[in-house]
Amino acid sequence: MSKQWILPGDPIIPNRNLERLHCLLTELDLCVTQEQLADVVIRYVEPFGATNLLAGTMPQAGATKRQQIGHILINAWPNDWSARYFSMNYLFKDPTIQLVRHGVEQFCWNGEEVAQYRSGSKIMGEAADFGLKEGFTVSLPSLEGDHVGFSIAGERLDLSPESKKNLALVASFAIYRALQIRRTLQRVGIPKLTKRETEVLQLAAAGLQERLIAERLGISDHAVDKYMRSCRDKLGSRNTNQAIASALRAGLIS
Repeated sequence: MSKQWILPGDPIIPNRNLERLHCLLTELDLCVTQEQLADVVIRYVEPFGATNLLAGTMPQAGATKRQQIGHILINAWPNDWSARYFSMNYLFKDPTIQLVRHGVEQFCWNGEEVAQYRSGSKIMGEAADFGLKEGFTVSLPSLEGDHVGFSIAGERLDLSPESKKNLALVASFAIYRALQIRRTLQRVGIPKLTKRETEVLQLAAAGLQERLIAERLGISDHAVDKYMRSCRDKLGSRNTNQAIASALRAGLIS
């Protein structure tokens, strides 16, 4: 991918940010895993107060949990919140998802757009309990005519109008790179998990903590931790939630 950017005579991005954005886009272009993408973007949004990130395409109505998770492109969301979110089937009640589907370009979670949905207060209130008190979402159109959602969140966000414009550019590039990485991984092939690793990851996907997984399988907590680390290594994931998402997409668990 070319790293040469052609700007108009009067740059739409202030000069003081050009070098920073150029370095960021170069970093994103060098990423070879979704986890690396997440790390780079999180470093960029941390000054705005964001500690978490989630981006993905929009599942069709009636999609299963596995299919829903398979649409995630970049994942740096709290594990416990993701487990609750999908177990409660919140995706099709989530006002942010509805707004992305309708092509609303960008919005704050505490704005009027979200407030118009009855389910909004419940879901957003629960999200706040997991460190996602304030959020900002960018909606980007795909070539297929659907939309891709890109959300950042944290305890308190501080985004200027200029920062929101720059974030839309970063989101567009990060999602494009994530799609490239996914296609590459699909060509490379699916990693193999042992029977025990599959059992451990399947129970983790069901929302069980390591202690309960150990009790269910009759093994030690240390053994569960060992199997989980092995799963993360094989799937190229930095945390359990990402390992679960990767395994679901690959059909390794259901």
